[in-house]
Amino acid sequence: MRRHGQDEADDADEITQSQALFEEAQVEYRYITTAQFEQTMNHLDNPGQLGDVLVAEMAQGRPVGAVALLTTGILKARQAMIQTGIIERSDEKRKSANTLGYDLVSHQYAEVAGKQFNLYHRTHLLPFRFTLSEGDNIDGLLFTGTAHLNHGDRPQINYLMLHNQARVNQLYAAYQNNHYRLVLSDVHVPGEVAGTNYSLDDFEQLATRIILSKKQSETEFKYEVSCDYDTEGPLPQSITVNLWDLTHQTLAFTVTLPNDI
Repeated sequence: MRRHGQDEADDADEITQSQALFEEAQVEYRYITTAQFEQTMNHLDNPGQLGDVLVAEMAQGRPVGAVALLTTGILKARQAMIQTGIIERSDEKRKSANTLGYDLVSHQYAEVAGKQFNLYHRTHLLPFRFTLSEGDNIDGLLFTGTAHLNHGDRPQINYLMLHNQARVNQLYAAYQNNHYRLVLSDVHVPGEVAGTNYSLDDFEQLATRIILSKKQSETEFKYEVSCDYDTEGPLPQSITVNLWDLTHQTLAFTVTLPNDI
């Protein structure tokens, strides 16, 4: 049985640890103009301060893009905040976020083994572990993405992505074997049914693995995502994702993923 004094000491230790993680996580949300975003997208530069989550102001009410400026240490701290429960995921916060066009397609679903699966998701431009945000506190972080793009699911053909570790392993091996650089022009997943592409989650996990593979916690990265529109509609036709290693002045990977069902 713990004594009262011991309880207080343990609580104080938890508070101290939480404060330390908050300081290491360095989360700062900022808006940048569309012009500023376009200037930094696809370029090896640093448009802000380390720890920044930069979201482009929405043009014509549509999401444009977002940037996360991270170090290996910052990402470790943000993941630790999630793992220890200091920061928790929230469906309600995500539902309250401005997600243009989702109400137009939210009723579309397919049944697999008697369960309904949505064909479209409220999708983060930047993964939650990079931002610690559900998009409710900064507009333009969420867009309407297909289940296929977001997570790899194609429920309309009874295809659900339960485990994508093999995909991530495959991408990481290709990155290593190509002198730590991956430029993927063909996004079809080898060995899968025609039309099955890599997902945003695959590349978010790839980016996480690359960032955490660095021995120096101060290694700097820029993870950036842009929405590509072919029409005046509210949904992007594709999403372009880049990971830049700012410390070593290299492009780790770049890929454009179609927002297809």
